[in-house]
This record gives sequence, structure tokens and C-alpha cells, in this order.
Amino acid sequence: MRIPSALFRNTLFVAGLTLVALGLGNTLVAHFKVREYQSALARTPPPVAAEQTFGKNTRLRHFSSEAWSRRALNQAKLDFYHVLQNVGWLMLCSGVLCTLMAIRRQRYRQPRWVSSSAEHG
Repeated sequence: MRIPSALFRNTLFVAGLTLVALGLGNTLVAHFKVREYQSALARTPPPVAAEQTFGKNTRLRHFSSEAWSRRALNQAKLDFYHVLQNVGWLMLCSGVLCTLMAIRRQRYRQPRWVSSSAEHG
């Protein structure tokens, strides 16, 4: 029981566990939201260009503002959740790295009595 209590007093270990938990949460939420908005984007019809002719040579293209705004909103949300997923992976990896570094430091750390007896002997 001595090693776990010492690990929980180690700032690097606690920061690593926090990053792992936050990264895992971000990655899982973003994964499900990306799937949701990809399917919503697939269901949203693309804007259809309706041409209107004014005069002989002037043509204006009109896009349905409701369809365009719905599609743009879904695309923006999809892009946001892609970024959140990547940040989640980054946090998860850095958390695992911090946790492993803290465990390694704790494991290979010399006890105080060994270093003090080596100096006197």
C-alpha cells in the first residue's frame, strides 16, 4: 500500500490520470457526435441552384437559405467535433505518458536510507 499512496502524492501522476480521464471523455463524446452529424449531413439535401433570368444574358443563382443554413450548421458542428476528437486523443496520449513517467520515477527511485548510507560508507 505504500507505493499507491506515494503515487497519489505525485503531481505528475495525478495530472496524468486527469488527462487520461478528460481525453477519454472527449474522445468518446466526439466519436458519437461525429457519427450523429455525419448522418444528419447526409440526410440534409444539398442546396439546389435555381436559375432566374433577368434580361438577355444575366442569370442569378438562388439557394434556399433554410437548406443552406441547416447544412452549414451541421458542417460547422461536425468540424468542431472532429477537432474535439483530435484534442481528446492528444490529451489521452499525453496523460498516459505522464502516468507512465510518474510510475517509472516512483519505481526506480532509491530510498532515502540507501543514499545516506552510501555517502557515509
